[in-house]
Amino acid sequence: MKRETHLPISPNDMMAVVASTALFIFALAFGGKLLEGYRLRQHNAMLRTEIRLLETQRQELEARLEEVKTPEYVERVAREEYHWVKPGESLVVTTFREQSAAPAAVAVVGDLTSTPSENETGPYWEAWWELLVGGR
Repeated sequence: MKRETHLPISPNDMMAVVASTALFIFALAFGGKLLEGYRLRQHNAMLRTEIRLLETQRQELEARLEEVKTPEYVERVAREEYHWVKPGESLVVTTFREQSAAPAAVAVVGDLTSTPSENETGPYWEAWWELLVGGR
């Protein structure tokens, strides 16, 4: 007497489980490849943008190099930064002295020197107007 053994799951159900598991694994692998492709396209777009920027920068630097090679540029830098002069020219260096104390504002009206206050001479702009234009 042989006893029949029953599987806890029918063969059709087992095939469905195996097929759905294989399909799930395939979907995960395919989804990973899709995500990787998306990331690579994004990275490629970023690199193309960077290449365009670097090309523009290279062109600007080449133009700057051509400018720097000119005799006019060399002369300008020599005069402005290194204070060189041509034969027969004189270099003039100006220096500024700082005053020990800041004087009060002095207005010159006619030939009088005074420190005006608004009550004595009127508005400040009138003193300037008289100084510039002369009289009313």
